[in-house]
Amino acid sequence: MNRFVTLSLLFILSLSAAVFAADKPNEAVMANTAAMAFRYLDYPEAAASYRRLLDAFPKSGRIKDYTYHWAVALERTGDTQRAAELYQDVVTKYKGRKSAVAGIDSLAMEGVGRCFNKNFKEYAVVIDGQPITKLEVDAELEKVPPFYRGQFDSEEGRQKFLQQLIERRLLMAEAMRAGVAGNPDIHARLEETRENVLIRALIEKEVSQKAQPSEAEIKKHYKEHAKDFQTPEQVRARMIVTPSKAKAEEAYRQAVKKKGLPFDSLAKTHSIDPTSRSGGDLGLVTRGQRPELEPALFNTGKGRTGKPVPIETKHAIVRLESKQGKKLHLRWIVVNTAAEAAKMLETLDADPAAFDSLARRGSVDPSKDAGGDLGLVAKGEVDDAVFAAAAKLKPGAHTRKPVEVRTKYAVFRVEDHIPAGMRPLDQVRAQISGNLAKERQKEVYEKFMGDLKARARIEYPAEPAQQDK
Repeated sequence: MNRFVTLSLLFILSLSAAVFAADKPNEAVMANTAAMAFRYLDYPEAAASYRRLLDAFPKSGRIKDYTYHWAVALERTGDTQRAAELYQDVVTKYKGRKSAVAGIDSLAMEGVGRCFNKNFKEYAVVIDGQPITKLEVDAELEKVPPFYRGQFDSEEGRQKFLQQLIERRLLMAEAMRAGVAGNPDIHARLEETRENVLIRALIEKEVSQKAQPSEAEIKKHYKEHAKDFQTPEQVRARMIVTPSKAKAEEAYRQAVKKKGLPFDSLAKTHSIDPTSRSGGDLGLVTRGQRPELEPALFNTGKGRTGKPVPIETKHAIVRLESKQGKKLHLRWIVVNTAAEAAKMLETLDADPAAFDSLARRGSVDPSKDAGGDLGLVAKGEVDDAVFAAAAKLKPGAHTRKPVEVRTKYAVFRVEDHIPAGMRPLDQVRAQISGNLAKERQKEVYEKFMGDLKARARIEYPAEPAQQDK
């Protein structure tokens, strides 16, 4: 035991001796002695001190508080049977008595429950004579956030949690034995934590709870701010994205033909969009959220699959290599904007042989690795505008103007269509309640704090006058 704790306990014992040596014991001194023992976690001495205090002053106005602190000290020494009886006295025998302990009745009832759990004989483990019951393990598990609790659901997980609980109890017992709480720095941090917990509890009781709006206020706000709860038109949809119109049409045919494949399966097979992993699921799309998709999404009926539509436009410079029957051998350079395409054309006008290298450097199409080579293509295998522009060229020539290219086509299936309307009160009640409470918490807090300051005597000592030198 460190020197600080030794001195503290000697001081406690000397105070106790002085009190009982006097003809008339002093209640304030005895109460301070008990509180000091409790503060320094000497629970056996605290329990004995509170028992002596109650024996000496059975009609004290603070008897409810003394009984509660005695119960806490006994519980922490392991005498849970007697502690439960005292907790019960707090909420029955001394019901209605004033107390300096915030929420004392609720705390005492919680103490009764804890002691019942400790007295329940179905133990999970016994550590140095102190049992941990299965009910206590369950109670500790309930404190674990739901997101993490799942790892302890199995028997193996429960045993892992029990081992963690054992380690905590052993560490706490060793901290008590080593007198860690007697360290002035540690004690100050404990007091700070205790102070913060009590202040938060007080704010919850006097501010947060009192700032909660009534049902009538919620309904009034809902009515007066109806426009805030209007919902725009929405659709729930899936999509298949392909790099060509021909592939999109094939996916469409498979989706709408009799006994066709499920749309989500087709999306996983044909779509090049990242949504393919979830069967093309777009979730809920609100009007205005995806402007490029809106014409197709909102013009397709509920439960229907729309025909392929272009969803991405880029700009291409196309060169005809040769003609073989109805097929064309093409190369192209695809860029995002017309301005980029214009710069490419300037370079090609200066050096027509640079087509391959420009495609490798600047094209955004996968064909860039082959110098933009598309090989032999038939009508329908590339964008119609591209095929039509290339068909007019002589072999070796390139288009003199950028061609708008539909590089992606999509097939949409609309699974649900939700018209615009007003969200029901039940859906927004929590939102309204939270907003109203937040708005008035500052007002409630300022009034509460103003009342506290008005009842308090707050003095600011005057600064000593500076003497002229």
